[in-house]
Amino acid sequence: MKSVKNINSRIVTAASRRKPLQMIGVGLIVATVAVSASACGGSSAGATAAPAATTAAPVAKTVNIDMIGKIDADKGPTGTFTSKEHWPAMAPSDVTFAAGDTVVLTIKEYDDAPTALPAGSPYNAVAGGTMTLDGAATTTVSNENIAHTFSIPELGINVPLSKAPDGGFSTTVFTFTVAKDKAGSYTWRCFTPCGGDPKGMGGSMATKDWMQGNVVVS
Repeated sequence: MKSVKNINSRIVTAASRRKPLQMIGVGLIVATVAVSASACGGSSAGATAAPAATTAAPVAKTVNIDMIGKIDADKGPTGTFTSKEHWPAMAPSDVTFAAGDTVVLTIKEYDDAPTALPAGSPYNAVAGGTMTLDGAATTTVSNENIAHTFSIPELGINVPLSKAPDGGFSTTVFTFTVAKDKAGSYTWRCFTPCGGDPKGMGGSMATKDWMQGNVVVS
């Protein structure tokens, strides 16, 4: 009987020694699972939400556009005459800029002949922006001096162009901005009767790439 007790005692002692080890093992497993859950995106009282992405608004810029007013003659500086009588021209005929941009349009006019507008015409007056003529601010060009116009009626823009001095050119600088809700395609026209028909309203006046062109506002 004594030996049996000793055996039972050893069994009990061994079992009691194993229980704490098992409990420690379970605790380590639970702790590991908790750490893993936190590392994999588990909620935390101290967590801060990432800031929402923002898109920067487009920045308005200044756009410089240069044009040449060509004379309907067969001689002059290279690129400033058309060699076609009664057919003046503006080049380039197509212009592009973005709504909201500040556009600085510089036109060198080589036509030295005035073309009077009809009485009461609104196209002698500057509209839709500010203008300088040969460096001086101006708001109108008289019939005695006007040669052509650069006009976009749909945008309320009108630029009267003064005739050139003999053997030279006049320089018109027109500064304007088109509202952002006015993006689209438009046509610019000349409204002085400078065309080749009896009333001066046909020929180059009614022909794209001469005294008409496209304006694309993106």
